[in-house]
Amino acid sequence: MKESLYRYLVKCSVAELPLEKQLFYNFILDVEYAYEEHAETPDQYFDLLVKRHPYIEAAKHFNLPVEVARDLMLEIEQEIKRAAENRMQKVFFKDYTEQVSVYERSNKQYFFIGI
Repeated sequence: MKESLYRYLVKCSVAELPLEKQLFYNFILDVEYAYEEHAETPDQYFDLLVKRHPYIEAAKHFNLPVEVARDLMLEIEQEIKRAAENRMQKVFFKDYTEQVSVYERSNKQYFFIGI
């Protein structure tokens, strides 16, 4: 559950970035995803990354030097990681299985997650 929660917190952190950073970050993720979809094997995916690295594609698209695009992406990733980890430290769980089982008989567990 922690991994899916962390992914959710990453999405929340991306949503709070300035629009320009969101667009840049999502552009690179979209390029990577397109390569994954296009490649039939891991080797083909790696070849696509080597031939047309997402930083190079982003640099062309946003009219930036490749080094600036790379540095910007690394900066954005660090910002997202920091924000998600800060939120993760504030998360708390409350088990409500007993309270819900009064109304519903099942083998499920119920938790409240506070962020």
